[in-house]
Amino acid sequence: MSSLQLLQLTERGRNLLSSRRRTLAVVSGALLAGGTLAYTQSGRWNKQQKENACSDGNAHTGTKDRNGQNGIDGKLVKPRKKKSGLKSLHFLAAILLKKIGPNGSNYLLGLIITAVLRTAVGHRLAKVQGYLFRAAFLRRVPTFTHLIIENLLLCFLQSTIYQTSKYLTGSLGLRFKKILTDLVHADYFENMVYYKISHVDHRISNPEQRIASDIPKFCSELSDLVQDDLAAIAEALIYIWRLCSYASPKYVLWILAYVIGAGGTIRKFSPAFGKLKSMEQQLEGEYRQVHSRLRTHAESVAFYGGENREASHIMQRFGALVKHLNVVLHENWWFGMIQDFLLKYLGATVGVILIIEPFFAGNLRPESSTLGRAEMLSNLRYHTSVIISLFQSLGTLSISSRRLNILSGYANRIHELLEVSRELSGVRDRLMTQNSSAANYISEANYIEFSGVKVVTPSGNVLVDDLTLRLESGSNLLITGPNGSGKSSLFRVLGGLWPLVSGHIVKPGVGSNLNKEIFYVPQRPYTAVGTLRDQLIYPLTADQETEPLNYSGMVDLLKNVDLEYLLERYPLDKEVNWGDELSLGEQQRLGMARLFYHKPKFAILDECTSAVTIDMEERFCKRVRAMGTSCITISHRPALVAFHEIVLSLDGEGGWNVQDNRNGSSFSPEVEVDVLKSSETDRKSDALTVQRAFVTSTKGNASSKLKKQSYSTEVIASSPSMEIEHTVQAPIVTQLKCSPRPLPVRVAAMSQILVPKLFDKQGGQLLAVAVLVFSRTWISDRIASLNGTSVKYVLEQDKAAFIRLTGISVLQSAANSIVSPSLRNLTSRIALGWRIRMTNHLLQYYLKRNAFYKVFNISGMNMDADQRITHDVEKLTNDLAGLVTGMVKPLVDILWFTWRMKLLSGRRGVAILYAYMFLGLGFLRAVSPDFGDLANQEQELEGTFRFMHSRLRTHAESIAFFGGGSREKAMIDAKFTTWLNHSKVLLRKKWLYGIFDDFVTKQLPHNVTWGLSLLYALEHKGDRALTSTQGELAHALRFLASVVSQSFIAFGDILELHKKFLELSGGINRIFELEELLQAAQSNPAVPSDAIKAASEEIISFRNVDIVTPSQKLLASQLSCDVSQGKSLLVTGPNGSGKSSIFRVLRGLWPIASGRLTKPSEGIFNVPQRPYTCLGTLRDQIIYPLSREEAELKMLSHETSDKSAASKMLDDHLKMILENVRLVYLLEREGWDATPNWEDILSLGEQQRLGMARLFFHCPKYGILDECTNATSVDVEEHLYRLATNMGITVITSSQRPALIPFHSLELKLIDGEGKWKLCAIHQ
Repeated sequence: MSSLQLLQLTERGRNLLSSRRRTLAVVSGALLAGGTLAYTQSGRWNKQQKENACSDGNAHTGTKDRNGQNGIDGKLVKPRKKKSGLKSLHFLAAILLKKIGPNGSNYLLGLIITAVLRTAVGHRLAKVQGYLFRAAFLRRVPTFTHLIIENLLLCFLQSTIYQTSKYLTGSLGLRFKKILTDLVHADYFENMVYYKISHVDHRISNPEQRIASDIPKFCSELSDLVQDDLAAIAEALIYIWRLCSYASPKYVLWILAYVIGAGGTIRKFSPAFGKLKSMEQQLEGEYRQVHSRLRTHAESVAFYGGENREASHIMQRFGALVKHLNVVLHENWWFGMIQDFLLKYLGATVGVILIIEPFFAGNLRPESSTLGRAEMLSNLRYHTSVIISLFQSLGTLSISSRRLNILSGYANRIHELLEVSRELSGVRDRLMTQNSSAANYISEANYIEFSGVKVVTPSGNVLVDDLTLRLESGSNLLITGPNGSGKSSLFRVLGGLWPLVSGHIVKPGVGSNLNKEIFYVPQRPYTAVGTLRDQLIYPLTADQETEPLNYSGMVDLLKNVDLEYLLERYPLDKEVNWGDELSLGEQQRLGMARLFYHKPKFAILDECTSAVTIDMEERFCKRVRAMGTSCITISHRPALVAFHEIVLSLDGEGGWNVQDNRNGSSFSPEVEVDVLKSSETDRKSDALTVQRAFVTSTKGNASSKLKKQSYSTEVIASSPSMEIEHTVQAPIVTQLKCSPRPLPVRVAAMSQILVPKLFDKQGGQLLAVAVLVFSRTWISDRIASLNGTSVKYVLEQDKAAFIRLTGISVLQSAANSIVSPSLRNLTSRIALGWRIRMTNHLLQYYLKRNAFYKVFNISGMNMDADQRITHDVEKLTNDLAGLVTGMVKPLVDILWFTWRMKLLSGRRGVAILYAYMFLGLGFLRAVSPDFGDLANQEQELEGTFRFMHSRLRTHAESIAFFGGGSREKAMIDAKFTTWLNHSKVLLRKKWLYGIFDDFVTKQLPHNVTWGLSLLYALEHKGDRALTSTQGELAHALRFLASVVSQSFIAFGDILELHKKFLELSGGINRIFELEELLQAAQSNPAVPSDAIKAASEEIISFRNVDIVTPSQKLLASQLSCDVSQGKSLLVTGPNGSGKSSIFRVLRGLWPIASGRLTKPSEGIFNVPQRPYTCLGTLRDQIIYPLSREEAELKMLSHETSDKSAASKMLDDHLKMILENVRLVYLLEREGWDATPNWEDILSLGEQQRLGMARLFFHCPKYGILDECTNATSVDVEEHLYRLATNMGITVITSSQRPALIPFHSLELKLIDGEGKWKLCAIHQ
């Protein structure tokens, strides 16, 4: 028989499709496929029409809600350009190719080489396996032995090449990720884009989601697509060449025509996967953002008791995500059936139809001799491998459009982020160029001057109009005005955070942003993660220092702000999250220490000492003046007038007034003079108060006048004496800890959560999976039998029977095209259901009894709970669902095909099969790395990188004022590099282990299969000269090969489960470590059972309570104090002495080490030190933590029983409260139903007054006020306290302001933060 490479088709073979029967079959198949697609698309079109009809009514509402939450409700923003996802993909691909570098080029070249080598080795394997089939059929043992050795070597080489290809793909993906991340960071940290993108521009929500999630997923999927397409192209080229070398080129043309036609049809009916993916990422980002927000504001939410409200926001976002994921799963399911039928299953049948004719006629027809039939079997095996491989490669290229569509969803979001970042980073240069003729630009000089400057918020509100002011070096300026009048906003314009709309600004330094000549100490203190030295030199790094700060210099700086004890408390080289370690006052003093280090020409002090004592504040002012630095101070304290020559008063309505003490002059716009004379509105009262204080005070007596008090105090209790304190050891507070359970116990606990009941929805899904797996196994068995029968019919030359067999094959293909996508869909739905179960399970503990606060603050661990609940749960449930279905299928296959194998090869074959499995499992366990710990570390590093970006967004304004963008970029880049390096290590370990794993689980079983085939052929009985006997043997060998192959594939899947479970163990440990902490937070074993007691009378009583921090520092020793209704308590003391800590113990956030706390079971409301604005409307801000329905029910219980009037009564009541706290203008400006980002549009003072509005709405018996009015003016503060007194609210206040003493009956003085305290009665 001629060599296969030289065979030519007969004339009948070349005119194969001229057969009427074949033409009829092709036309019928096309009609069937077209009808199926038309029917499916028709149903989908009808569904879309219904959805569009519903969505049209909701589109504006949804857009309004999303825009409002981003802080642009009702405001004019730049329209978002609709751009093609493929254009964005092309743009990113061009960037990646341009910046890929030598390493990336080597990865690409390596992928091309491995793709060619894989195809060449696969081609040789196909030929060798054909020869093996012939040798087994002829029972030629020596030939078989030589071939099996070659096959073994080729299989190991194939495993090595395949795993190398995966390693190169992963490395290329990491290279892509580094390129895009560096590119985004380059613009994101330029010109304060990180601030502007979220707080000014508002076109992009959750930029950290695009950086930390979209970019890694895009790069990973793009590198996978590159690998698959390169391999597919190499296979297509080589197999087309091979097919053309021994057959007519028209077969290749028919295959190409079918694949192109099927691919075009699929593309026409394909859903918009790119848009679906883009929306999925957006919803995922919103869900993660509410978790990050809760982590950032954990203490404030815990003080308010806002768990239920935060839970509703979280579940609302999670529900929207789940709803969208269900839509995506449905689209993937029906589309997957069509795609699998046309390209995978029907395509294989079409390939067989195209190649069988030469084996019934022409030169491929078998000869009558045994040797000729053996040669035919070898050729058929090889020929089938070529056709199937060609179809698979062309099918892979055909479905690339769908994968590109999905990639475009990521690409569009990343491209948009790049475009907006570049636009914002270049705004300054365009403004200077475009508006230079109007003198609307910034120049440099040795003084600061505003000339005709208008301050306008990003939402369009005019705060200051036509400001003209000059401040020479050496002069000091005090700026005052009501909250929200534009005091801080003026310096947002000066610092370049907000655009300069009109006017002219002259200032020292170069550029629109602040620089070393002007140092800003912001209203909200910011401490970077790092050492104590890093805090002092911020925003500089050690490399940027002109004069390195030594230890003695650190001591001097810290002594100036009374923080030298930090040097003893923290090692110099220890990196600390100082925002969690220091009190608000200590952070403000650390900010002043930075100012003393930098020694700028001008210092802007934006209410940066509101949490320190007046004496220390005055000391700071003297120190700054002695340093030769000009102060620009924003403050409400009249005592500071004495340290400033110029006072700028803003009225909050665009007007302003300047008073110069040096010549007693006053200047303001004419219109403003009229306004000031006409009336003294609430919005202007703060400015007028300071103006009057300026007129009636001088530098010499301003502060002394304020210090004169009309009250006296009498000590009624104090801390134990020093002698007792030294002999008694301070009690130890047990941190929130739990004994970690072993992994098997955690797996059992996970099973209790996830394993459904038999008759619930998920139980039905698992049952359906079992049915589908059994169906697929049965279909696989039928296909195996069909393969053997087809060989028999070809050998017997029974063409009619072969055609009937082809019809059965089409039906089996249709069945497989339903079963396989349905199985994938059910697997994804099970994963989603498990994600819902696990999320709900964790949240029921996380959002109960302040557990979310405890895991972050008193666990003693760096617990990234938000990352674990969002990302880790998603990854674990997806992997677990794949693992479970991956276990069901091989188990069913093993049982089925083992039975089949026993019938064919007896017990010996089954024994070989099981012996191989146990030996292979033992080998893989011996060589496998600890993938669990590696995966655990990778998720932790990813969470850290994401948290750093979230933290940057939270503190964006303070960082921008400090000019700390480059410093933050360095820290975030360092975290990214650590994550990237760990990914490379993990990738390398997976590569080395993967070679052995792939060889043992996938390649080596083929060789065992051939060995069993040879044994069966040697033992086969019958007359080998008879065609029927040869046909039976060929059928049996082919069927046996399929059965054994399926068995070994199943065993390979079982062996691979070991690696998958190792990788799963890392996620299981991370999630159940969190779950154990949350359960420990519920039981709270550190608190004695009698430590907290509900009071029978309305009283708050501390009895010998030790106030101890979670880090075991004693703040107040054996505190004893009673607060009854009508007898308010003022808590005073230096920063860090334990004032807020007492409130944490009272709220139950910290455990009680010893003593007893008695308090009412209800009627206590906390207003925390750090103001918190929740998501929602202005109404939601006031009634927080109640929902609107709960607030209306409260109104019904107090005012009326008419439900229809409850809503109006609620709004009227809330309006009255806004009038009382002087915030009614917010209602006029925003309305009740707007949902902006309130943290962005309200000043700190306005947020504090909103906190007091909550207190007045709830009207509790006791109000715990933790320095919650220090950003308001003195008269506003006194007004708020009078309101509280008139409403019968007994307050327990922490404050540094002596003006509040008259509103209290008792004063608790915390003396040194070392345990000493005094309780005094205040006599008015």
